[in-house]
Amino acid sequence: MHSPRPESRVLSLSTTVLRQGPAPSEDDQFRRALAAQSAVHMAEGALAVLGPVPLGDARQVLADLGGAVGMDVATVAEHLLNVVQGLDAPAAVTDELDRVLAPYRG
Repeated sequence: MHSPRPESRVLSLSTTVLRQGPAPSEDDQFRRALAAQSAVHMAEGALAVLGPVPLGDARQVLADLGGAVGMDVATVAEHLLNVVQGLDAPAAVTDELDRVLAPYRG
């Protein structure tokens, strides 16, 4: 009896991996990360309109806003998007948003 050729073992392994796909928790984690990144990008665009904040500065403005209210950038981005849509957001976020946008509004 001889062992299978290395190529056939690799093919078998790759076929198994392709069939199984990512683990559900990895897929959920990827989806959450992608959604957070999308929210951040949309919030950067919103700042460019609201400020108007130069797009190159928008990420730092989000980070500064998050630091001031004790939230991560993705959470602040979600709250900012709520503000833009006329939905509720924490008063701390809206108050700080007014403060950080004031220099851009001249």
